[in-house]
Amino acid sequence: MKKLLIAASAAAFFAASPAQAATLIGDTVTCDQVGSGSTYSCFTNSAVVGGGREFEVGAAPNPAIGLNFNGGGLRITNISGGALFLTQTIVSLADLSKAFTSANLLNSSILGFGSSDVTIQNGVLRLDFAGTIWARNSTANIALDTASAVPEPGTWAMMLLGLGAMGAAMRSRRRQRFSVRYA
Repeated sequence: MKKLLIAASAAAFFAASPAQAATLIGDTVTCDQVGSGSTYSCFTNSAVVGGGREFEVGAAPNPAIGLNFNGGGLRITNISGGALFLTQTIVSLADLSKAFTSANLLNSSILGFGSSDVTIQNGVLRLDFAGTIWARNSTANIALDTASAVPEPGTWAMMLLGLGAMGAAMRSRRRQRFSVRYA
């Protein structure tokens, strides 16, 4: 019975799914306008993710787009108070704490903004608003995943196996008998 319990525990340990620390709260994120030709830019270049809107994008001094990160995603909102027609605006967002690994457009009421406009390259999220039409209350929600900061179970298993091998090697050396001889 004891061997069965140990075998089941070992199987569960090695088959554990990766721990995904998907929360963005407390991370520092940067915002940049990509390319030329757009009059829109990020009002602030860096923000710590917390309560409220982290970034506003627009032509100074009037914000038009609000970017609000939450625990596991991004909410994009028209905050201009009217309709928007964007022709060349592309925004890139980078998490300085850990890289973005995947982005999934959950829903969008922005005409012309689809899943092909949300891309990740080298851990940087890119939002292509070129050719989009926004109603007064348009929104979009994107689910984000970041690089795992928690060691994977496989990493822990390799570490434990390595430590066990070191212990076994040290123990086998202790069994050798040494004798001191004087000449």
